[in-house]
Amino acid sequence: MRNLTKTIGFFFGLLSLGCALVIALPRPVAAQCGQAATMPLAAEPPLLQDDLGYDSLASAIDRSVHYLRKLPQEKKYVLCGDEYSVGWLIQSLVAFKRIIQEKPSPQLLTAILKKQFTLCQVTGRGSDHKIFLTGYFEPFFKASLVKTAIYRYPLYRKPPDLISIPGGKGREKQTGRMENGSLVPYFSRTEIENGRLLAGQELVYLADPVDAFILHIQGSGRIQLADGTLRRVQFAGKNGHEYRSIGRLLVEKGVLRREEVTLPRLVRYLKEHPEEQEAILQYNDSFVFFRWGDDSAVGPLGCLGEPLTPGRSVALDQSCFPPGGLAFLKTRKPRVNAAGEIIGWEPLGRFVVNQDSGSAITGPGRLDLFWGGGSYAEVAAGNMKHPGTLYFLVKKK
Repeated sequence: MRNLTKTIGFFFGLLSLGCALVIALPRPVAAQCGQAATMPLAAEPPLLQDDLGYDSLASAIDRSVHYLRKLPQEKKYVLCGDEYSVGWLIQSLVAFKRIIQEKPSPQLLTAILKKQFTLCQVTGRGSDHKIFLTGYFEPFFKASLVKTAIYRYPLYRKPPDLISIPGGKGREKQTGRMENGSLVPYFSRTEIENGRLLAGQELVYLADPVDAFILHIQGSGRIQLADGTLRRVQFAGKNGHEYRSIGRLLVEKGVLRREEVTLPRLVRYLKEHPEEQEAILQYNDSFVFFRWGDDSAVGPLGCLGEPLTPGRSVALDQSCFPPGGLAFLKTRKPRVNAAGEIIGWEPLGRFVVNQDSGSAITGPGRLDLFWGGGSYAEVAAGNMKHPGTLYFLVKKK
């Protein structure tokens, strides 16, 4: 999947846009993280009290299990200072699901998990081992299959001349196009938009370039056509250019302060300064391509190819943590009034599963939480930029 919001994704970079290398990792996964991704608990674990219902957790676990069963069962991942096979990770998820089916109290659940599971804390950043959290959501816009006077801003299909070459050991994949027998960089955002280089590859048209940019950051979304039909658009690829943050650009220009950079504030600035939109948006050379998604799915697909579960699915660095892995997250969430305005923040504590990734989600100190769709999800994702604590769980050997 892809996604939004990192002091907003606009400030820190592109979010959750696929994890194609998950299956192909050649070594136990945490070995590529650059440092130990998890550490033993320094004290008693927190009370594992979940602020969401167990039903959504059970379905999220099922999707992790479904993905893991496609992998070689002997494949190893490093977690909590040890190596665990894919088969053992599946057993851990199944055992956990069996426990929560009884709907134990938080106190009983904590006691059971302390006895039957190994818990370890993600190292995060700095001496306090906090991780930095942002959020993303599935936006909703009206659109048209044909260009009209209102709907003029296209989302493009992945072009047939876009090529990605897998990197060798320790190298990233290369993306570009062939020219005179050599791989050259693919066209930038400015070249694509100003030169109409992808004419004929339009998937759908939106009414506002800011809407299109939001979808580029989020990586997926729902659209409504003129006849009322609802469709899902899904990330299909990107041009390979490095993401450049428009949030950072506006801070460097002095028009916004760093602490102001949230999705709602950035969108408001773009709407209030239409004469600057093109230059600001084209500052980011990275460009995302789309395809039609599964309209019957309960959510957009994450990088594991499984539907994301609102409030449960998180994007982490897939070179640090096992895909589909189970963890407990502690941070904050917003309280909003009837007008959708934030009136305060309250504790968030819940079990989550590692089911997505993002270009800006690197190292053990970054996490992106998928909030789903709707007004609350947009507010929460657009304003989330908080420290938090993350604990992974795996069944004891």
